[in-house]
Order: sequence, then structure tokens, then C-alpha cells
Amino acid sequence: METQQIVNGLLQLGFNTGWVITGEEITRWDNSETQPTKAALLIAATQWEATQAAKATAAATQKAALLARLGITADEAKLLIG
Repeated sequence: METQQIVNGLLQLGFNTGWVITGEEITRWDNSETQPTKAALLIAATQWEATQAAKATAAATQKAALLARLGITADEAKLLIG
């Protein structure tokens, strides 16, 4: 399991702090809850990635809808901001 997968799994499970990862393992656990297993982390990491992909898709859809409502292109919106 890669470091980023471990991080993603921990975040998905609600562990935002209280841990240290070295290489491909959790080397410090400072949470009162039991440390999750690698299997649980892998499942949670997959859920995290799916959630992040869904959020990105929703954001892109909202952006496109807003640009359409305003009647401008993405490049024109950048000109307004910059």
C-alpha cells in the first residue's frame, strides 16, 4: 500500500491527526480508537478517491453551468478575474 493510499484511507475514516506515516506504514498512532487494518485502509482509500472524483466532477459541472448562465467562456472569466 502506498503512502498516499494510507493517508487517504485515514482521512476517509475521520483520522485527520494523531498519526505518522513512514514509508508504507503507520509508525505512530496517537488516537484512542484502534488503528485501522490495512484492509480497512485500502477500502477507505478507494472510497476517498471516489468521493474526491465526484466532488471534482460536481465542481466542473457547477462551473460550466455558471459560465453558461453568464454567457461567457472560461477564458473570458479568467480575464475578468485577472
